[in-house]
Amino acid sequence: MKTFIRTCAFVVSLTFPVTSVDAANGKGREPHARAFELPGHEPIGKPSDGSLFDRTVEITIKETTSGYMLFEPDAIHIESGSIVRFVISNLGALDHEFFLGSFSEVAEHKQWMRDHPDMRHDDPNAVTVQSGQSAELIWEFTDILNLEFVCLLPGHREAGMWGVIMVHDHLAPKSEG
Repeated sequence: MKTFIRTCAFVVSLTFPVTSVDAANGKGREPHARAFELPGHEPIGKPSDGSLFDRTVEITIKETTSGYMLFEPDAIHIESGSIVRFVISNLGALDHEFFLGSFSEVAEHKQWMRDHPDMRHDDPNAVTVQSGQSAELIWEFTDILNLEFVCLLPGHREAGMWGVIMVHDHLAPKSEG
């Protein structure tokens, strides 16, 4: 019996280094990929099928001559239970992203993007917005919380590309169709 337990412990100890090596070299799963579906994850809402929405929020991406990159607006109040259509217009010369996530998810994603700068998103909570183009993301906000929207291409968040969404019943204006 002791031999069996030692053998199991040995096999388990070999498994963990292999998993971390895969994550470090890009073969592991991105920490943010569909994180909103993982058990125990902060509830940021869920993607909507796009057929109905309660509100449209227009967001403009701007780049300044002094090097700042900005989302306007950078603070948004949303009524809990709303389905929101974000229309993101990129007026800048560079490509950008609009990634919606919890503060902890954004922190993990930021590190992942540093290690994998060429990665592009195919997630329901993110869109790439080419220079001079627009993109849409439709999201259902099911819980009262604060979350972040951000561009995590290397250096973009540090240049100012982030904002906050506050989902509260008592702060948001009534939904308009």
